[in-house]
Amino acid sequence: MNFRPLITSLAIAFAAAAYAQDAPTLRVRVTDVKSAPVQTPQFQISNIPAKPYRPKTWLEIDVTFDAEKTAKGLAESGPFVDGLEFKYYVALNKQRGAPPKTILLTGTINYSNIAVKEKSHALAFVSPASLSRLLDKTDFTVGDIKAVGVEVTAGGQPTGGGKSTQAGKFWENLSAFDVTDGLILPKFKTPFAPAWGDYDVEVKP
Repeated sequence: MNFRPLITSLAIAFAAAAYAQDAPTLRVRVTDVKSAPVQTPQFQISNIPAKPYRPKTWLEIDVTFDAEKTAKGLAESGPFVDGLEFKYYVALNKQRGAPPKTILLTGTINYSNIAVKEKSHALAFVSPASLSRLLDKTDFTVGDIKAVGVEVTAGGQPTGGGKSTQAGKFWENLSAFDVTDGLILPKFKTPFAPAWGDYDVEVKP
């Protein structure tokens, strides 16, 4: 008796079952990643003394994306996604170390209450002080950014969401970079916290 066709059929069945288990039940599509220098916002508050300061330049990252629940049971759980994790990668046009390596900033921000099937924006920032220290200068410009990328997960599981301003995932070989983690900030930790109303999604506390 030839068991080969049976073995082949069983292998295909097991592979299909494994794929079904691993297939994402939540799909995120990142359509755009933009980075730009933005100056510290100036607000007028009437009941406290004014303190003079010179606005400095921040790096703003603006990610456009949408989320979709692809599994029936998940879709029935409501029109919102509880949380998504965005891992940011920012390569600067600056090298350090021996041998010299391109400086790469990394950071993870958790967002919450994301409406499904709706264009959404996630914002992140790097402070003027961090940029000045890393670049060894005070006049940060768009030319100081080599590339920006993002990967999106949900509960640590891949969602298919990711995009880079360069072709491919330039951050895959982290050993090629001089990596600094923790300097990429959510909006609520910056002077931009009260700005832009409902433009961007909430950050999980």
